[in-house]
Amino acid sequence: MPSTAFTAVLLNVANDRHFGGSAPNVAADPYISGYHYIRFTKLPIGLANAIRVGHASPTVGGEEMIKVMLSGACLSVTPPGGTLNKTEFTGIGGLKWAVPTNMDYGTSVTVKFLEFSHLPIMSIISGWFRSIRDTKTGTSAYGGILAGGPEGYTKSAYTGTMFYWTTKPDGTTVEYSACYTGMFPLKDPHDLFTGDLTAVDKLEIDIEFNVDWIWRETWVHNICQNYANIIKNSPKSGYRGTDSIRQLGTDNIQ
Repeated sequence: MPSTAFTAVLLNVANDRHFGGSAPNVAADPYISGYHYIRFTKLPIGLANAIRVGHASPTVGGEEMIKVMLSGACLSVTPPGGTLNKTEFTGIGGLKWAVPTNMDYGTSVTVKFLEFSHLPIMSIISGWFRSIRDTKTGTSAYGGILAGGPEGYTKSAYTGTMFYWTTKPDGTTVEYSACYTGMFPLKDPHDLFTGDLTAVDKLEIDIEFNVDWIWRETWVHNICQNYANIIKNSPKSGYRGTDSIRQLGTDNIQ
């Protein structure tokens, strides 16, 4: 039962905030961060072709390889948060009271990727960016070089969907889960490839993505739990169970 993780907190009459020990009614299990995963289930139409257009020798090709590359290179995720706005009223003597007016939820999620030799992450993100607006013409490649379906330039053609979840240290039990739809990158990261004799280090690329919808329903948790089970039980070589992930039938979620 999940509540056993914090039963000790509910029974801690002394309120001393000490939850160590071995007995279930004494010990509590805090949330431990750092165990997180992502899975893109939808990518822009023709993204692999867009990568080839911008790079003479692309290092990643094919939709499944791109999804695996983004998942494997992910270092951190910063989900959007929300704010409940209010309006205030003033009573006699300056006493104030308030009621909520509207909510203001963030419309972007930031994902940090580790870059590798031959620049696969830059190739993917830059290809995605350039397919939406080309750096030379200022127009979209959809309807021209990229097909984008019968209508060419549509939002469904250039946006993606990503599942994000965190787990307990066992790597399997999902704690937090979310699904982001309507995603597209807000930056072409060429400015990160600087040269400096005094700065010799790895390159981590922070990409801010637009988000239209944030889903945190039960079905999202169930899908993420299925992903976690597949990753945990898959072999440690190859694409780590991507064939099983495809069989979940979630790669078409919009």
